[in-house]
Amino acid sequence: MNRKGFTLVEVLIVVIIIGILAAIGVPQFADSIEKAKGGEARAGLGHVQTAEKVYYAERETYTSTLGNLDITLTQRYWAFSITATPTTYTATATRSGGTRSGQTLTMDQSGTIAGNWEFL
Repeated sequence: MNRKGFTLVEVLIVVIIIGILAAIGVPQFADSIEKAKGGEARAGLGHVQTAEKVYYAERETYTSTLGNLDITLTQRYWAFSITATPTTYTATATRSGGTRSGQTLTMDQSGTIAGNWEFL
């Protein structure tokens, strides 16, 4: 008798292999997406840095109010804030939502990026 098709053992082996590959691939894919979301934070901090430099050139002091800077930041994955003295500032991007909520990236007036974001 000539049968065509797969046995139950063959199908189970294929399902197990696919499960193992998915268990490895899904977390790596999620990390890649999170790293891409970090681009929003870095871009936002770069905009804040440029705006602070312009503000300082015009007034010889930094501002700690985003509204004083002539920029618009999209805040889909990150919330932005600034703390400033007349001669220094630190811009902070705080991750909003997701499993990494609350993690931060900061940039000071010299452009140094720091923080506790997992993918820094």
